[in-house]
Amino acid sequence: MEATKKDSAPKAAKKKNTPSIQVRINRICDYEGSNIRAFASANIGGAFAIHGIRVLDSQKGLFVSMPQSSYKDSNGNKKYSEIFHAVTAEARNELNDKVLAAYEQAQSKVQDEAEAEPENKENSMEPSL
Repeated sequence: MEATKKDSAPKAAKKKNTPSIQVRINRICDYEGSNIRAFASANIGGAFAIHGIRVLDSQKGLFVSMPQSSYKDSNGNKKYSEIFHAVTAEARNELNDKVLAAYEQAQSKVQDEAEAEPENKENSMEPSL
């Protein structure tokens, strides 16, 4: 009996299923001299949570940095190792896109609240009759 190889779909038609990703911005940072703009958490497929994701601002723009630990190598140089990282480029892009979208949404909410605050102060200073 001859073994047959299963027909596989063409590579273009194959798409890896990335689990659903929900992102929450835990804290917006506005520290002078710091390039950290926010800290975020992600829930992947309702099964895994990632804490300590950072949104950083660099000369090239905003980017996402995964949680990492530091250590010293044998020469005493400080090195960093990611605690969590996406395995595929597709998964990394999706996670990055969702973190940055959540950050932009949180930023606009903060700006909207800041713009509404002076109006609330003006209205609260009116004498009540």
